Amino acid sequence: MRSRTATRLPLDRPARSLTRRGRALGVALALGALLASGATMTLAAPAVAAVGDVTCPSADCVRIAPAAGSPVAIAPDNAGAVYLAYSGGDLLKLDLATGALTTITTGLGNLRGVAVADGSAYITSFDGTLQQVSLATGSRRTLAAGLPALFGVARFGTTTYVTDADGAIVAVPDGGVARVVATGLGFSYGLAFDKAGLAYSADMMTGRILQTNVATGTTRTLVTQAYEPTSISVGGDGLVYFMVANEVKRVNAATGVQSHVTNIVGINSFSFSLAASGDAYTAGGAGGGLWRISGLTSR
Repeated sequence: MRSRTATRLPLDRPARSLTRRGRALGVALALGALLASGATMTLAAPAVAAVGDVTCPSADCVRIAPAAGSPVAIAPDNAGAVYLAYSGGDLLKLDLATGALTTITTGLGNLRGVAVADGSAYITSFDGTLQQVSLATGSRRTLAAGLPALFGVARFGTTTYVTDADGAIVAVPDGGVARVVATGLGFSYGLAFDKAGLAYSADMMTGRILQTNVATGTTRTLVTQAYEPTSISVGGDGLVYFMVANEVKRVNAATGVQSHVTNIVGINSFSFSLAASGDAYTAGGAGGGLWRISGLTSR
């Protein structure tokens, strides 16, 4: 029987204050240790903006939900809403047109990741459980349980894929049984797919940005020595976006060429989620809240 100590991030509900977490948070999560006691870390003051940087707040970076608290995962549905998962087990919906923040359901466990597709949210938790939640009713069902601690989650076709604490990608087909499809990926807090069905992950422990063929289990390294990359997204342009400290970078998976996109200045954000529109969503700042960065992929 695998022994596991549940690590809960403190102060995660909208009514609570935002705790700033440094990049070492990812390492602490991977080890399942430091934050168990409620310890927190403080980042250095945000850098001074330079030409080309995105400053928050500004016309390019707007706080759209001041009371959103500190979600551990954010998922835009590309249909007018953003879904927020909290380590305390809550799933919330933000209506982008009205600004209304509503609760879909609570009591989901020690959450880590969220993806939305086809009217459902797919939720990973530190206790090794993958759940599917109806966005219309809040009803839930367990797709897999008893796995190592789960973090990133993404849908491709009729299969849900997750990253786990053992450095593996696990596939959970609709109506099927969970199985490991790739190993040796280190610790990735996120997971994303391109249109061809290739998976992308960011190993926070070694700084590798990885591409994995989930059909064959083969993995290749696109980028090395990125300092603790914390998020991974594939843009509508087909490029792979990730975050290193406050810097957003992108890499062309076909050529391996990476480039600087921008620095996010004025808030200390842990990661971002990219919408199909090219806008990005992140949580952070001294007053907390959810922020929209307009046209990130067009920069």
